[in-house]
Amino acid sequence: MMSTQINRIFEKSKLRSVMLFSAIVIVSFAFFADTKDICAEVNKCILAGDAQQLSKYFSSTVEMSVLGKEGYFSKIQAVSVLTEFFKNNPPKDFSVKQGGSNSENTKFSIGTYESAANSFKIYYVVKKEQDTEFLNKLTIEKK
Repeated sequence: MMSTQINRIFEKSKLRSVMLFSAIVIVSFAFFADTKDICAEVNKCILAGDAQQLSKYFSSTVEMSVLGKEGYFSKIQAVSVLTEFFKNNPPKDFSVKQGGSNSENTKFSIGTYESAANSFKIYYVVKKEQDTEFLNKLTIEKK
């Protein structure tokens, strides 16, 4: 009789442990699934040729070099330059060739952008500022 009660207590505690572990896994998955990878989002915008959507990830000023137009641009200026680029070179494909991080607060990507007529190298840098990541440098050059 005593062993039966011990077995019941053990089974209840085992069930509670499994339920607690499952709850932790579910909550963790929901938290991390909501976190977006900014580089993946930037890549989608480039592939879509969508300068306006891309600007959501810009820092307040963006260091840019797009086919000879170089400097520090406000978001509005950067959108104008990129809109012109995408209009003249509609996207056919964009693939990341290399990416990673230089430090705890900096990520980079290097990719090839294909339009119908030309191929371009795109390089960008994302920096983390006060727990938020921003695209702060973008270079587009003809291959």
